[in-house]
Amino acid sequence: MTGWTKSSYSSTGATCVQVRSVSASLTEIGDTKNPHGPTLTVPNSDWVHLLDQIISGRTDYRRLFPCFLPDGGFTLTDTTNPFSPTLTYTKAEWEAFETGVRNGQLRTPHPEGTLVG
Repeated sequence: MTGWTKSSYSSTGATCVQVRSVSASLTEIGDTKNPHGPTLTVPNSDWVHLLDQIISGRTDYRRLFPCFLPDGGFTLTDTTNPFSPTLTYTKAEWEAFETGVRNGQLRTPHPEGTLVG
């Protein structure tokens, strides 16, 4: 298992989407502002598909579904699990996450970015 990583575009001390590889084939997604809170665990291919949709500007979301909020933030859920927690992020967290993704960060199984302490 790798340590938690967040976008390097998230300012020091700021909160953001965090990811880590649980195994060679699974990605865990969490929230740095709630480090012991709920997480989503999905196959790497589903995580990479979400990142590809963000990069391309397409919205062919599959298992991981982001719902964009009026304030600029977003929520993330696992549509295959009816008991999936909903992770909620702010506008600033979205902006840091999106910028990191567009610059090649957070791809598993070896996510690049800033290690979360």
